[in-house]
Amino acid sequence: MLTQTDSRRRITLPPATGIKPGDTVDIEVLEDGRILLIPVEPIPRHQLWAWTVESKESITHSLTDVRPSETVETAEKAEKVARRWSGED
Repeated sequence: MLTQTDSRRRITLPPATGIKPGDTVDIEVLEDGRILLIPVEPIPRHQLWAWTVESKESITHSLTDVRPSETVETAEKAEKVARRWSGED
């Protein structure tokens, strides 16, 4: 599909791209001059901790943990479970 830029160098994307007004896109200009538009979901700064390599590895490890789930209703029980799981008990 051919399209032209307007006086402000803007283009209109067809609905089939799935990009809607207000969506955030990353623009990457390749060495050969092609332009990639990559839809992204911005992450609020206060949530960036969850996207570190260490956090992702920790989450992946926790999902493979074979220990049974427990319902913890008091702070004392939480401490007891934490000690047991950390090997201090």
